Amino acid sequence: MTARVVGSLFVIATASGVVSAATQGTTRGVMVFVMALAIAFIAPTWFPALKRHGEGMALGYVVARTLEVVFLMSAVAPIARLHVEELWGHASAIWFCAGVVLLNVLLFRSALVPRWISVWALAAVVPYLAGAVLVLLGVLTQTQAGALYVPLALNEMVLAFWLLTRGMSTPGADVREQGEPGLVEAH
Repeated sequence: MTARVVGSLFVIATASGVVSAATQGTTRGVMVFVMALAIAFIAPTWFPALKRHGEGMALGYVVARTLEVVFLMSAVAPIARLHVEELWGHASAIWFCAGVVLLNVLLFRSALVPRWISVWALAAVVPYLAGAVLVLLGVLTQTQAGALYVPLALNEMVLAFWLLTRGMSTPGADVREQGEPGLVEAH
């Protein structure tokens, strides 16, 4: 059940983030709010499964995602009218990247999902972070940096699809009970 909830939250967060980037005004604000709400629930929902594989890192993941949401919501709050929207939005991206690293190190260590998904995320976070920093420094526009975000966005959708369809692995699970070594289905 946890796998399906987390997978669904990743899909909601990504879909609403894409819509928010393509819209403006009230619609953008609502989509950012929906995205932030989904993000806010990902880490605490996953925390019980992750903490067994590194409680400190799992807690760090919750903190990073919480800070991501705080900065994300600050970017669309009334303070954004004071021309700090971009600064807050990019600070959110930095915390997102910190969360990606913490989560995927935990996923790699635990093998809750195939390790290639974690390795992909850890590689894809590098161009994502570079894009966020380059936009923050004014070297690139958000549109120009967009291509740097694609590998990690695709990775998150693959992770979400995996969680929705295959669930999380449980090391040492009984093969007869699960049907396949170490897999817990996402029922």
